[in-house]
Amino acid sequence: MVALIAQADATLQDNITGLISAADVRQMIKDFIDTMTPGFGAVGRATQTLPTLGVAPQVVTYDDTMALTADFTANLATGEITRQALGLPTVNNRITFYAGVEGPAGSEYLFTLFRDGVSVPGGATVSGQGLGNPVQVTFEILNATPIVGNPVYKVMASKISGAAANTNLIDVRFIAEVVPTIGV
Repeated sequence: MVALIAQADATLQDNITGLISAADVRQMIKDFIDTMTPGFGAVGRATQTLPTLGVAPQVVTYDDTMALTADFTANLATGEITRQALGLPTVNNRITFYAGVEGPAGSEYLFTLFRDGVSVPGGATVSGQGLGNPVQVTFEILNATPIVGNPVYKVMASKISGAAANTNLIDVRFIAEVVPTIGV
């Protein structure tokens, strides 16, 4: 919003001298609409078993593309959502993940967001309550990418306590959303 206000101040003068053109107004309106246009990528899966999940992280994958705008692409098999920066030097995203987790009671599970192969601070840890008794894991992270390029996001799961064991995920959702910005 600050960038749009600065643009309005710079291009839409008080018009005492009649210097505001139709092109200035049209561009300002287009920039505002572009800034406020929603963008999202949402993928999911009804169920997934992570075989012999242990300390070594496993990627959470998906089998359902729920929604994609031009700002995102998804690779279900690799569990990745890519933000198409569309030439912007910085893109801001809200990343949300949630799932039911079924595993041995007392075991702890860590779910971590990775951007371009690097762990992003945040994520969530839950304790298993046994098969048939899922616990909800969820996190939401605001993430800016201050470098040119198309950031790739994925969620990795690991079992950080207890012996490696099959872990079931239920009603898995991975959602990436555009946080409106202009030219930052």
